[in-house]
Amino acid sequence: MASFGEVLEDAEIRAVLAYIKSTWPERERAFQEEVSQRG
Repeated sequence: MASFGEVLEDAEIRAVLAYIKSTWPERERAFQEEVSQRG
């Protein structure tokens, strides 16, 4: 994520994304998991 390259470390970016995803409803998380597994 180049736009945050000098502000946040990769681990911090992943933590922010994990937090955002944790607020998603179960249906959305299941869909995202399916899409991610496809490649």
